[in-house]
Amino acid sequence: MLNCLKNDERGQTSVEVILLIGSILVITIICGSYVYKINTEINDLYNQTLNKGRLCLFNKLK
Repeated sequence: MLNCLKNDERGQTSVEVILLIGSILVITIICGSYVYKINTEINDLYNQTLNKGRLCLFNKLK
């Protein structure tokens, strides 16, 4: 296997490595944007819950 990689004169191995790295980057960007979107939604809902609880406590004090 290593001899095949060392004696690659056509550049096939470097093309495969470039495509592999590119596909990993694309998958990472897609997953990162998905996780960021979920995190933003959770943070939004958490802030809404805190605001509602704060308003409820203020109304009980009046």
